[in-house]
Amino acid sequence: MAPKPPRQPNRSLTDDEAALWADVMRDAQVLDPAARRRSADAPVLPAVTSPPDDAVPRETTEPKAPEPVAPAPRRNTAAPTPGTGTDRRTQVRLRRGQLEIDARIDLHGRTQQQARAALETFLASSAARGHRCVLVITGKGAPRAAEDAGFMSDRERGVLREQVPRWLALAPLAQHVVTWQPAARQHGGGGALYILVRRKK
Repeated sequence: MAPKPPRQPNRSLTDDEAALWADVMRDAQVLDPAARRRSADAPVLPAVTSPPDDAVPRETTEPKAPEPVAPAPRRNTAAPTPGTGTDRRTQVRLRRGQLEIDARIDLHGRTQQQARAALETFLASSAARGHRCVLVITGKGAPRAAEDAGFMSDRERGVLREQVPRWLALAPLAQHVVTWQPAARQHGGGGALYILVRRKK
């Protein structure tokens, strides 16, 4: 066994050592003996560590199915019932062609776009002038002569007879229309319409 190193004799602190020790002990506080015993008897708890990200099950949400979109309501394209909106006597006179015709427009040879624009201008002008009854000539859709058959298809020529009554129920034409009736034979029969105009107030 190796011999123990000789014990150093006790010595007093030098001035520098004493100043350093006083500086260290300046912020030290005396611990209460009872608190020291409680601290020593307290059990040591294991450190709590959070599990790694891949160990925690993630909350999964299934994508929601898109809500069904309700179909847009179909616009009623049925032609308005002729003769409504006025008294019976006026209806009869209008149907028989007994009301004086204040103005007329012929839509022959026009496309749908051209015919509708012309009809809008015509009815607005008639209402502004105080006209009561006007005649709109649509044609019956009969084929034209061979020399100008290429200008417009038979379907395009005949569609005005079907579309004009529908246009009369839609804005902006509807605001000028009280009612309408197919024209009497002397004014074109099924190829023309009488329109009772709503006068501007």
